[in-house]
Amino acid sequence: MSTVKPSRALVVGLGVSGVAAATLLASQGWQVTVNDRSGKPEPAAHLAQLLPGVQVVLGSHPEELLAATDLVVVSPGVPWELPLLAEARRRGIAVIAEVELASRSLAGTPIVGITGSNGKTTVTSLTGEIVRAAGWRTGVGGNIGTAASELALAGGWDAVVLELSSFQLEGCVTLRPRVAALLNVSPDHLDRHPTMAGYLAAKARIFARQRADDFAVINADDPALAGLAIPSRVARFSLSDRSAEAHLAEDALMLDGEPLLPRAHLPLLGDHNVSNALAAALAASRLGIQRSAIAQALRSFKALPHRHQLVAEGGGVRWVDDSKGTNIGATAAGLAGYPPGTIHLILGGLGKGQDFHELRPATGGRVARVYLIGEAAAEIAEALDGIAPVESCGVLSEAVRRAAAHARPGDTVLLSPACASFDQFDNYAHRGDEFARLAHETVGAG
Repeated sequence: MSTVKPSRALVVGLGVSGVAAATLLASQGWQVTVNDRSGKPEPAAHLAQLLPGVQVVLGSHPEELLAATDLVVVSPGVPWELPLLAEARRRGIAVIAEVELASRSLAGTPIVGITGSNGKTTVTSLTGEIVRAAGWRTGVGGNIGTAASELALAGGWDAVVLELSSFQLEGCVTLRPRVAALLNVSPDHLDRHPTMAGYLAAKARIFARQRADDFAVINADDPALAGLAIPSRVARFSLSDRSAEAHLAEDALMLDGEPLLPRAHLPLLGDHNVSNALAAALAASRLGIQRSAIAQALRSFKALPHRHQLVAEGGGVRWVDDSKGTNIGATAAGLAGYPPGTIHLILGGLGKGQDFHELRPATGGRVARVYLIGEAAAEIAEALDGIAPVESCGVLSEAVRRAAAHARPGDTVLLSPACASFDQFDNYAHRGDEFARLAHETVGAG
């Protein structure tokens, strides 16, 4: 529960998280105003979900909203440099993230916080499944699915597992996860974080309020994470370092020196998913979950939508949707899960300030052909020159058509764009759904 005496609060950003934050604040006695730059937010149902008495201001961010305001709550995705937020901070008004608001109402409930450039949705979902398999009433959400404030409103949890983005962590002040996991960092959102150092610092905020008896789960295979100042007990996971508390050894997932389950029993493909499973197992174990529940959940977990999901197969060619691969690190990690020379890779979209030359090591010798779409196509073509044949296709339908013409039995057509989707699609899910539709049409026509 917040220690601030309820008065007037402003929620910036009207979406699932904004509605949940406004509802939580109103339930605590705050007078709430919700503000969104859109004059007609989508979906319109968000407006209907607001409680009576919550004021709504749409179309702009007038500074008049700050008059007599004691607290500003920011929805995910709203930039922290927004002039309205900058002015609020200048006036000494507390500006916090929606997830920070929720954490204050979850005081006393163990929180597992998970962040990183890649894999955090899979690890969050998998950790939630593990904790549920142990019989705990478990809320899962944050940056995925259910807003943290909605979980706080429901209450009654034995534990809450939250995916946390760097944007959310920027606005956290008191958030203290019992277990905090930082999976990796790779260039991402450099349009919003000007430097990698700043991006890493935002991610590392997940540990800022931990105490000596809490746990930090760290990827020992990511050199960028070495040397972080962490106040809690560190537990490491690794694909190669056998001194790590969770690691891979002789085709078995190991936890605290003992075999957890054979790698062959893990239904998720690719080394990157082995790493995700190790991270989830380690986080759950530090929360207090028994090994049997961890192994059971790992065996039964299925790939999430748009994350190396097989969506069609025909003529010996597999069509795989990894539309959630929105940065170089995610795409590079996933490529290792396929036989060399068999991948027909669809890349492109909004580049987010990334250096696509960093894709060369992951694609060289592994990718049969590259098909480019979206705004970053020319930039990617230059960066991958000489690595593999590259075709500039413009749009996804043309990339699918060209990939179908070149792919042979045993090959995989993989949508893993290493880019954001907003130049041509509503979001990564829209992009992945369209790819699946086109793949089904292509296989059916064959």
